[in-house]
Amino acid sequence: MKKAELRRLVQTNRHASRLTDDLQGPLNPLLGHAFLQTYKRNSDSMQDFIKEAGAVHQRMESAVMALRQILRSAAFRALLQADGFATLPSILTQWAPSGEVKAGAAEERPSTFHAPTEPQLIGGICVEVLELLKNFGAPLKIFALLRDAVPSRQIEIVRLMIALDSVQFRSARVLIALTPQSRLTNPSAERKQFDGISPSQMAAMETDLTKVSRDYLNAANSHGARMLNLIGASSYFDRLLNSPKIVRHLARNFGGQLEVFQKLLDFRDNGFKNRAPTT
Repeated sequence: MKKAELRRLVQTNRHASRLTDDLQGPLNPLLGHAFLQTYKRNSDSMQDFIKEAGAVHQRMESAVMALRQILRSAAFRALLQADGFATLPSILTQWAPSGEVKAGAAEERPSTFHAPTEPQLIGGICVEVLELLKNFGAPLKIFALLRDAVPSRQIEIVRLMIALDSVQFRSARVLIALTPQSRLTNPSAERKQFDGISPSQMAAMETDLTKVSRDYLNAANSHGARMLNLIGASSYFDRLLNSPKIVRHLARNFGGQLEVFQKLLDFRDNGFKNRAPTT
C-alpha cells in the first residue's frame, strides 16, 4: 500500500482514524466461567462446521469412486451412451484423491516468487485487519487487545471472529489469551490467569484451539468450491436416477453404488445445513 493510500485509509476508515487514541486494555477481569463458556461456544461451532465440511468431501469421494467402479462395465457404458449420459461433468472425471478438481495443463502456470513485505501497521494494528473490519461495528477496545499479537495472528483472530459471526470483545479476549507466546508482540510477557482455570488447562485449550482454528479456516476457505462440486455432481446423478432403464440396471447389478448415489442426493437436500462462513 502506497503512502497516499495509507493516508486515505486513515482518513476514511472509522477504526483507523481512532487508533491514534490512547487505547487502554481491559481493566475488569474476565471471570473463569465466562472465559470457558466463550471458548466452548466458539470451539463447538468450529468443530461442527469442520465435521459437516468433512461430510461433503466424504459423500463426494464415495460417489466418484462408485461411479468409477461401474464405468468399468461395458454394458453400463453402452447404456449411458444410449440414454444420452455419456458426457460426464468434469468434477466426476477430474476428481483427485485430495478431493479437489485437477487443473488442466492449460491452466498450469509457473509459480512466481514474491519477496515478503513488512506488514504495515497503524497504531500497532495491521492494515489488513482494518480492511477486514471496515464493515463491522467492532468495539474499539478490541484493538487494544489485538496490539498484543503479531500481525499474522491479528489477521487470523479477526478472520475467525468474522467467520464465527462473533466480532465481540469477549471472543477477542479469549483468542488473545490462547495465542501461543511466540505469536505475541512480547513473547516474554507473563500469561494472564483466570479464576478457576489452571495453567495446565490453559495450555491444553491453547493447543486444541490452534488445531481447530487451522482446520476451521481451511474448511471455510474451500467451502465454496466444495459446494459447487457437490451441486454439479448431484445434478448429474439426479438426472441419471430419473432414467428408469439406468435405475433398473444399477439395482440389478450395482446395488451398493446405487445406494451411494442416492445418499449423495439425500445429503444435498437434507444434510448440509450450516451457512458458509465469511472469511
